[in-house]
Amino acid sequence: MQTSLIISATLLTLVLFAFKVTAEIPPEMARATFVVHCYTVGADALSGKPGVLSVNPGWSGAREVDRVVFNTQQVSVNQLENWLKEADTYLSTLEVSMSTEPAKKMLQ
Repeated sequence: MQTSLIISATLLTLVLFAFKVTAEIPPEMARATFVVHCYTVGADALSGKPGVLSVNPGWSGAREVDRVVFNTQQVSVNQLENWLKEADTYLSTLEVSMSTEPAKKMLQ
């Protein structure tokens, strides 16, 4: 009974995580996944930085990662990598996904 409850909870977590990861990226935004020594240190290094909308620490297989959604008009992947390097936690960039939808112009 307890094992099946743990398995059910794990499967639900995976489904919710998959839904979150595959959600569309808003215009002018991008998503990057960085492999880090410690995802908490990485999240702390990026949280609150200009252009960083969210940082989600977690795992990708056996690797600790930080998944970041950021505004490409305010910050580059290179700058994100540099902030992680300054925190001495950066290992590599696993993935970068850019929005393919054009930004909508505001009506005046």
